Amino acid sequence: MRKILVLFVLCPALFWFAAAACGQQTCDNTAGAFVAVKFSITGISGDQQYLYVMAGGKILAYRLTDMTLVHSVDLPDPGPPKGAPAKQPDSGKLPPPPPPLPHGLWAGNGALYVLAGPFVYTYSVPDLTLQHTLQLPKPELPQTAGK
Repeated sequence: MRKILVLFVLCPALFWFAAAACGQQTCDNTAGAFVAVKFSITGISGDQQYLYVMAGGKILAYRLTDMTLVHSVDLPDPGPPKGAPAKQPDSGKLPPPPPPLPHGLWAGNGALYVLAGPFVYTYSVPDLTLQHTLQLPKPELPQTAGK
């Protein structure tokens, strides 16, 4: 059982490194950067019957009694954020990687809540059917007092 839990801890880290490498190699436009971000989102949560793992652009549900994969769904593709710059001419340099997005999972109230960047997705459990999508408002920067 300990080996399986170690696998679930190390697996998201491996996906993150693979996505980072893929993003560096294929990031010639903003679409490639957002694909790399989708694959770098990881998390783990559970309830009394299932373990939920978010890694590699998927959400996986495992039965706790025998750790068998019960369901697997792809994370929705958020696409480029509003106001993303248009593709610029190729200058031979890779663009800087996008900032890390907030992400996580929480299972409760008969649902699985997935935070992926500015979106909160609500899935029914255990079948992992997308029920609701909420886009969080853009945070306002704190105002500095000028003297």
